[in-house]
Amino acid sequence: MPPMSLFEKYGGFTTLYPLVGEFYDAVLDSEIVSYIFEPISMNLLIEHQTKFLAAMMGGPGEYDDAQLKYAHKKFNITEVEWNEVVSIFIEVLNRFDISEDDIKILTRLISSKKSLIVTG
Repeated sequence: MPPMSLFEKYGGFTTLYPLVGEFYDAVLDSEIVSYIFEPISMNLLIEHQTKFLAAMMGGPGEYDDAQLKYAHKKFNITEVEWNEVVSIFIEVLNRFDISEDDIKILTRLISSKKSLIVTG
């Protein structure tokens, strides 16, 4: 039997959708990064980000690095903004009782995409 994916371990979309929603609530409260998200349809972004996170956690779906880079290029995201978003993500993962080891895995996975996102 193959090992359980993080997607399965944490309840799949039933858990991820509210987790991503809470993440974006916190992002919108951030004085550092909220301005980036003001012109964006949050419902569409939450849907997209939930699928992205599901794929990163071994669930269904996939994502394309070129698309990820293109989607973020226009925002000229800085190191400070990146760090803020990652910190918020970790805080939210903790609130959803994601284990410390799994948070480290997810942080590594997301950090592997940093060069596609941080351009400022």
